[in-house]
Amino acid sequence: MLEPPLKHFLLPATALTKYFWDACREGRLTYQRCDECGAAFFRPEIACPHCLSRNWNWRESKGAATLYSFSVSYRAPTPAFAAPFIFAVVDVDEGYSMFSNLVGLEIDAAKIGMRLKASFHAVSDEMTVPLFRPA
Repeated sequence: MLEPPLKHFLLPATALTKYFWDACREGRLTYQRCDECGAAFFRPEIACPHCLSRNWNWRESKGAATLYSFSVSYRAPTPAFAAPFIFAVVDVDEGYSMFSNLVGLEIDAAKIGMRLKASFHAVSDEMTVPLFRPA
């Protein structure tokens, strides 16, 4: 059964990402939605990547997703990771995609199209990361 691959996290939150990381510490997955065009997006940005509006708000996701793609890494890219791990692209139900890792399953159990739910893993006192496990 795969466990969270991250052992520690070294990147600090920024003014733009602080809301996201604070919500993760509380067990909430958040994303941005543009007030102008209505697009949902994830990777915190100062402007909507669809229409370039700076009028957006943070929203809370239910954390339900579908596995879009994945790759199994048997070699850790840095000492911050434990291998093997599944690196994944997940399509979150609110209309955005994000990179994450899959946990709580055997490698052979990962299937494109499987339903997932967000779970949260503390990698330090200050940082909790969203991971996805089978729904």
